[in-house]
Amino acid sequence: MLKDAVWLVKKEYQFQWRAIIGTFLGCLFIGLIIMFFLSDPSIGVRDHYQYFKKYMLDLFFIGLAPSFGTLFMAKPYLSYNSAKQNPYGKRMAVLRTLPIPVSVLSLSRILLMISTLLLMSIGVFGTIGILWIGIAPVKILTVSEFIIFYFVWLGFALAVGGISPYIEYGMKGKMLHIFPFMYMGIFLIVEFTLIYYNVSMIEGIFEIVKSIGWPIAILSLIIGGFSLVGWHKLLQKRILNRDYL
Repeated sequence: MLKDAVWLVKKEYQFQWRAIIGTFLGCLFIGLIIMFFLSDPSIGVRDHYQYFKKYMLDLFFIGLAPSFGTLFMAKPYLSYNSAKQNPYGKRMAVLRTLPIPVSVLSLSRILLMISTLLLMSIGVFGTIGILWIGIAPVKILTVSEFIIFYFVWLGFALAVGGISPYIEYGMKGKMLHIFPFMYMGIFLIVEFTLIYYNVSMIEGIFEIVKSIGWPIAILSLIIGGFSLVGWHKLLQKRILNRDYL
């Protein structure tokens, strides 16, 4: 089953190579922006700009997390009209006509999300690591703490990113544009609540990483892994029951 799922993932990448390049370049740009916010020498100063930077880091690391598991530079994500034509659903309709078990189809979509997330996270965190750790005058985290933070973030991104293949292949195409507003709405409610109490999510995670270390990274990855198992089962059930015609 795994071999067949990996084969389908390879075919998907061959089909969408332009979107892969575009998305990776977008992630490099996002990494540059994050590096700019992290490398300011006045990072410890308590002023309005510093508060703005903290909450912008929340946006990029938490608010955009589900995006890194998708090819967000693919046409359906850039054009609402293209998304309404439900291209992912049509692709799944073709796959359902082939002698491929639903479990393999579902697993291939989850593996596609995981491999995309890993690739795009390398673009984001690689850019941050090379520039911020290498040349930044102020370093909030040590190299080892930065690596731990990456795995903490990765566990969270795996947990929330699992919804992307469910939306792409289990729901109508227009949900590709509706769901981000729903997620951002939830994120903003939480963020404004934290702003009221003068708390930043990323700042809090930095402190947890410094005080706990690798155990929190391992816990985050375990939660992310169990979440993926759940998304896989939900997507499998959805593909089995959905009428793609």
